[in-house]
Amino acid sequence: MINAERNQISQRIALLERASALFDRYGASVPLTIAFLNGWPTEIKFYPELVVGNAWKVFLSLALYQLAALALRRAITFATAGLSP
Repeated sequence: MINAERNQISQRIALLERASALFDRYGASVPLTIAFLNGWPTEIKFYPELVVGNAWKVFLSLALYQLAALALRRAITFATAGLSP
């Protein structure tokens, strides 16, 4: 692999690393924003009401976003390790 290709790949990995850092920082706000715009949570709810209602979907989506952020961090770690000579 020539140095120009290696530099181009390093730049792309750095761009992906910045994007994944932003996703890790602000990704969890996406499902919360959607839930707030749909009218949840606007009042205090007790646990049985949260389970019966659609609140579990919000918590599940938060967990999925966090797992996606973890997967992106791991992919960048493996990409940078594979690029080093």
